[in-house]
Amino acid sequence: KQLPNTIEGFGTRLAALRKAAGYTQQQLADEIGVSRRVIAYYEAESEHPPANLLVDLGRALNVSVDELLGLGPLDIGMGAVRDEV
Repeated sequence: KQLPNTIEGFGTRLAALRKAAGYTQQQLADEIGVSRRVIAYYEAESEHPPANLLVDLGRALNVSVDELLGLGPLDIGMGAVRDEV
């Protein structure tokens, strides 16, 4: 499933990708080594996180930083679904 670039703001994209990957805010926070409040903040604000956090988010969600920043289409299909252990 591909989402157009019309999704407003970084926070909305981050939330959509997190949910598509099957993460709660807490699970994503644990995956990248931050608090749940950090994830909640960036989902609620239009601010972008620091570059190093963007890279970690992209890796955890299996998307590019371009997709996180809205510079490329969001593909929230099979590629963004996290592997179950």
